[in-house]
Amino acid sequence: HLGPWRAAPLEIRPLPDAMMKCATAVAAMAWALAPAESLSVGLSSLRTAEAALSSSREAAQRMLRPLSSGLVTALHLDQKLLLCNAYPSDSPITALRNGKDMLTDGGDVKGAIGFQECRYISSQVQKQDRLDFALRDVEVQGTFEVGDLPSTDAVLLLVLEKRENSPMLGFQSFAFPSAAGRKDAQLAVINTFKGNATAPRLQMEDYIAPIPAGKASKIVARRTEELNFNRVYSVEEGSYDASILDGAVDASGSLVQTKAASKVLKVSKATNYVLLRTQSGTSGESLVVFPDAPLPSGTAHVGAPALALLVALVAMFT
Repeated sequence: HLGPWRAAPLEIRPLPDAMMKCATAVAAMAWALAPAESLSVGLSSLRTAEAALSSSREAAQRMLRPLSSGLVTALHLDQKLLLCNAYPSDSPITALRNGKDMLTDGGDVKGAIGFQECRYISSQVQKQDRLDFALRDVEVQGTFEVGDLPSTDAVLLLVLEKRENSPMLGFQSFAFPSAAGRKDAQLAVINTFKGNATAPRLQMEDYIAPIPAGKASKIVARRTEELNFNRVYSVEEGSYDASILDGAVDASGSLVQTKAASKVLKVSKATNYVLLRTQSGTSGESLVVFPDAPLPSGTAHVGAPALALLVALVAMFT
């Protein structure tokens, strides 16, 4: 499958950059509104060039010559690639960019990426780049072709997963807008587990530290939200209990929700986070957070009023 993704409608908060996804072994990546490189010309320089052209052809040529020495400059964008391996296998994933090992480029010597591992890649991708991935010592491969990229600073998230009912590599891709100066954290909630649940959701609640033995407990209201997977949310800084709500149909035809894997996560403002629902063992599931910050002793995050919104949807994908 090749071709650009469609930007999905926004529900709560508009995002300046389009966010899209694809889940095929060969995909085209279009994180984007415009090419990554653009040109900038100063207004005063344009007026000078216009005046020179009006006087004579020779004068215009003299004014245009200096353009190559600084009046026209390429705009440098800070666009980092974040790879996450959610393919359940003991074999790590290798990656090539246009035939060159992208996991050792720029002095990075960590090598292949293991299951449930996320890593920032020092090599910056460009439009029309070909990204080839493979499980080491296993005949499983996938290719991702880069399409249009955002016209602003961004973190480009690429999640590698196992395709449903196939051993082939699949992909999900997302773009975080720049987190610099933001008052909230940004959290990508990604489902890569191929289970039997009909409508899994992620439940997030304020985290309350356990009460030490001998101390009196008190009732504290906790805010709770249920989030859809494969979306990016803006989340208040703090600590949260996250758990998976699996929906399955029982013998009577009723939908029954059960709480599965859980994880405590701490998020800080102006930071991007990835929460992956992945396979654990042969049939179980787990939650993985990147980056995973340890909780300080006695951490509690309880807000008022109760049941106030924990998160704001940044963007969704179809």
